[in-house]
Amino acid sequence: MKVAIVGAGICGSVLAYELIKKQHHVTVYDKGSTEDTCSYAAAGMLAPVAELESANTDVYDLGLRSLNLWPKILDELSQQGASIFYRSTGTLVVAHHQDLGSFQQFSQGIRAKLPNDHQQAVESVNVLDLEPELENFNTGLWLKHEAQVDSHQVLSALHANIRKNGDWVCRHVRGIKPHVVDGEVYDWVFDCRGLAAKADVPLYGVRGERLLLHAPEVNLQHMVRLMHPRYRLYIVPREDHHYVVGATEIQSADNGPVSVRSALELLSAAYSLHSGFAEARIISMHSGVRPACLDHQPYIHIVKGLTRINGLYRHGYLLAPAVIEKALTHPDFLFQSQGQTDEYSI
Repeated sequence: MKVAIVGAGICGSVLAYELIKKQHHVTVYDKGSTEDTCSYAAAGMLAPVAELESANTDVYDLGLRSLNLWPKILDELSQQGASIFYRSTGTLVVAHHQDLGSFQQFSQGIRAKLPNDHQQAVESVNVLDLEPELENFNTGLWLKHEAQVDSHQVLSALHANIRKNGDWVCRHVRGIKPHVVDGEVYDWVFDCRGLAAKADVPLYGVRGERLLLHAPEVNLQHMVRLMHPRYRLYIVPREDHHYVVGATEIQSADNGPVSVRSALELLSAAYSLHSGFAEARIISMHSGVRPACLDHQPYIHIVKGLTRINGLYRHGYLLAPAVIEKALTHPDFLFQSQGQTDEYSI
C-alpha cells in the first residue's frame, strides 16, 4: 500500500518503521528538526508501574505490552547497525525522611491498582543493597521490571531507517483528509502530529523540562524517582556517567527554553539525592510540550482511509509500540482488505 504518516515523533516514527517492515511504501511528512519534538526531550522511561500513581490500568496494560515489544524493535535496529542504550534494571523509588508520607502514599496507590498476580513486580528493599552510593536513604521501593531507552538514539535510528527505506518530506502539512495529504492521494493516511492536530483532536499541552548532566562521581545503575510533596524527580542513567534529570509538568503549550525556576529545582533535588552531582556538568537543557487528552488516555480514531493517533501525554515511549500495534490490527484498517467504512474511537 501507499501510506502517508504526518508527524515523526516517537509515535509516527515507530509506526513508519512497522509499516516499512510490512513492505508498504511509506511517506513521512515532518515540519521540523528532531530536536524540536517532545520525543527528543523525553527521558525514554518504560515505567508502567510508576505511572500507575496517576494513570489508570489501561495505560498500565499498554505499557506492559510495550515492554515486551521494545526489545524486538531494538534488536532489529541493532542488526541494521544502530547502537541504542537499553537497560531493564527497574526503578528505585526513594524519599527523604520529611517526605516519607508522599512515599507511603505512592506505594499504597500503585499496590492498590496492581492486579493481584502482578504484586511481585514491586518490592520493598534496603536502598543500599541496590544503590550503595545513596547513603541518605534507608527503605526504598523497587519496581523490578521497568526499563529505559535512550530517546535520542532511538529517534535517530528510526529516522535513518525511514529515510533509507521510505520517503521523507520536510514541510508543514496544510490539510489532512481520508486518503489525502495536501492533495496527494494515498491508500491510507495516519495523523500523528501531536499538538499540531488540536483542531481535529481534543488536546491540550503539557510542558516538560529536563536536563542532561555528566556526573563522573555518580554511579547509579537504576532509574531513580525521588518523592516530594510538590513534584516527582526522576534520574535516568545513560552511558558514560550521563544522567537525564527531570520532573516538571506544567499546564502550558509554551515550548520555550527551560526556566530558571525549573533548572534550580531539578539541580537542587539531584544534589539532595547524591552529592556527586555537585561537580556534574550541564550538557544540555530541553523542554517539550506533550499532547494530552483530558482523560490522559491515548487517542485512536479510525475512519476509512484515515487513522488519528495522539494524546500519548508523557507516556510516548512507554505506549507507542502497543498503541501502534492496536491501531494496525483494527479490523477497519487491516489495509482495506475487507472494505469496511464504519467509524471507531478506541
